Amino acid sequence: MKVIGAMQTPGGDWRVEVVRHPSGSRWYRLIHHDNAVDFLTIGRVSQLLAQAGVDMAELVEVDTPSARAS
Repeated sequence: MKVIGAMQTPGGDWRVEVVRHPSGSRWYRLIHHDNAVDFLTIGRVSQLLAQAGVDMAELVEVDTPSARAS
């Protein structure tokens, strides 16, 4: 599996990664501190962030080593 993109809140408390499996399938990973949830759709990511009081519009794109290598 490879992280091909990432966004996070300006303070870095919440991070959303786009993950690609070698088979070509993609999903989202939501990370908050030491907790991570895999295999999410973007809709579910949006729901979970909204429940936590985070607006998706607050997310900023961040560089990832594996995204640079793609």
